[in-house]
Amino acid sequence: MKVFIGPALKYFALFLLIYGILTGISMVPAVGEFCNRIYRKPTEPILAAMLQKAYIQIKADGDYYEILRIEFASKAQVQEQMATAKRTGNAMVTITGTQNEVNFQNLFTGFFLFLVTLVLLSPVGWKQKVKSLVIGTILYYLFTVFKLYLVELIFFNEPQIAIYQTNSILLSIVKGIRYCMTLSINVLVILVIWAALVLKKDNWKALVGRGGMTNF
Repeated sequence: MKVFIGPALKYFALFLLIYGILTGISMVPAVGEFCNRIYRKPTEPILAAMLQKAYIQIKADGDYYEILRIEFASKAQVQEQMATAKRTGNAMVTITGTQNEVNFQNLFTGFFLFLVTLVLLSPVGWKQKVKSLVIGTILYYLFTVFKLYLVELIFFNEPQIAIYQTNSILLSIVKGIRYCMTLSINVLVILVIWAALVLKKDNWKALVGRGGMTNF
């Protein structure tokens, strides 16, 4: 038992150190802006394709760019306003939209750094680490986009928004899935991605036997 506790404590301490350093770096405004921009650029067209009844724009906000501000308007209402303007000869169209905000740190960055730290401390070579980070990033990114889609779909069904009128049973299922995506589920998803990409039988032995610092 003592043979295991020593390496485990060493691994945990190193994990906290690396995760803390990465978190500090992510809070530098220039880094936060870069991460936010890299995330939202592909997300905006993906979300627009999944929610085709709305015009969607995603912008950054916050001192550390820790906020995704999602601006949207109903396509049906915009088209109606444009048709009215055309009939009346009005060259100007005022599009009324609204917005909601999502904490980017809670949605992606915090858990992504958790994944990065796990991979960096894994008992595999750097080639495997890089490969695992690339694939793991894509997988977790797709998970967060799906989560964001659920959030917006529920929001778009609110009576005051009413861009969507999803069937009540289907909407209840969507809400159920969304509300199950808690902190513990996010951690579990990261652990599953990490284990699937990195940990093989021999790696497990190395992780336990050498405190998780092989090849680091």
